Amino acid sequence: MSFIDLGSCYNACNQGYSPTDPGRLFCKKACDNEGTMSECKAEFCPSMCIKEELGESEEKYGSWSKVFYRAPGKAENSEHCMSACFLGCGNLED
Repeated sequence: MSFIDLGSCYNACNQGYSPTDPGRLFCKKACDNEGTMSECKAEFCPSMCIKEELGESEEKYGSWSKVFYRAPGKAENSEHCMSACFLGCGNLED
């Protein structure tokens, strides 16, 4: 596992998203991911972009805990986050 080129990955994010678009940050976070492209898309992006209840599986804190999670929230924001994250994942080697 290695990065093709972190600078190239960041440049792809910069070209794909404006400086004020949160997608740019989600894309760059994927560039920094240490897994393979498959792991990035299957595990990293969903965990970053889709809100979940906090806590271990049997000790969930309830839906109110989503307020403290850093994921985007609304479905359309999560889809935008996933799309941006996948762009960053696309620059990782499997």
